[in-house]
Amino acid sequence: EKPESELLTQARLIAKLEAKVKGQSNLISDLCKKEHMMEERERAHVARVQGLEAAFAQLQAQHAGTVHQVQQQHHQLQQQQQQHQHQQHQQQHQLQQQQQQLHGIAQERDRVLRDMQVVVHDMACTKAMLDDSGRFITHQQHQMHLMSCEMNALRAGNLHQHNLLQQQRMREQQDREGSFSLNKIKDAIEEAVKETSTMDEDQRKAKVKALRMRWHPDKNPILKEFATEVTKIINEAVDQVEKALEGRR
Repeated sequence: EKPESELLTQARLIAKLEAKVKGQSNLISDLCKKEHMMEERERAHVARVQGLEAAFAQLQAQHAGTVHQVQQQHHQLQQQQQQHQHQQHQQQHQLQQQQQQLHGIAQERDRVLRDMQVVVHDMACTKAMLDDSGRFITHQQHQMHLMSCEMNALRAGNLHQHNLLQQQRMREQQDREGSFSLNKIKDAIEEAVKETSTMDEDQRKAKVKALRMRWHPDKNPILKEFATEVTKIINEAVDQVEKALEGRR
């Protein structure tokens, strides 16, 4: 009766794990699609920046040509000042418009570059999340395989094989928990946050923001509980560094 009870328990556990893996696989697929969309968006940004740079260079050339033309005409205007006064005014107005266009394009180019930096950072966070999630799902699938083997051994009445497989599964489960150990993550995060104390304020904020984005629960849906705990560790470490900096002031 005990092996049969264990079989039923493990069968239910496998069914739950299979449902969970299926849901996680669907989520990974959605995340991959999102990553593809972000790559398309990055390519579009690159093309847009290239177009803006080309337009910027063209306007610079036009501006230089117009300035040279105005200098030549200025010498002629010394003799024909009254006749060409209206024309000179129009050309100066054209120069002002071109300068305004150049300034607007430069601002647009800078904005697009900032958007590209955000996209690249989001892609890096997504890739890291996918790597962690992939390792987690691979481990879960291997655990399911071992549990299936355990069930087959129980059905065959091979208790020795069943115990060996169970011990192997428990060891691997402990190894997996070690790879996602909060203590290891805590030490690494505290060290990373501690290094920010020697940076200027903008660099420190950027480093802390990157850490928080990397472990934000919404960006780690498969490891959401783990990411929530890591976020708490980050906040505590940041509070300690900020208090230490205030004490120095």
